[in-house]
Amino acid sequence: MNFMYMLSAALIPAEVTNWLRPTIQIIMTLVSVAAIVIVLMQKGTNDNIGVIGGQETETYAGKNKAKSKESILKKLTIVMGVLFLVLSVLFFITYLEV
Repeated sequence: MNFMYMLSAALIPAEVTNWLRPTIQIIMTLVSVAAIVIVLMQKGTNDNIGVIGGQETETYAGKNKAKSKESILKKLTIVMGVLFLVLSVLFFITYLEV
């Protein structure tokens, strides 16, 4: 018997998977739409292009990038990606049947 089958049977009873699967699908859809919106809100950067022309790239905004809107959006993108990955694995486990 496969380890994943035993894991799914031990962790999630059959009664729970009947309502858990659609719930996970809805949450995955919302997370993916939120991730798309967050990625589209981000501004494309060409930070290192100025080095070629001899322009200075170190600015006050660059030094305080950790507190900027771009930094927050970047962190949210990572969180949404990890959340989507976890939900995908959980969804796969619910579809395993003994």
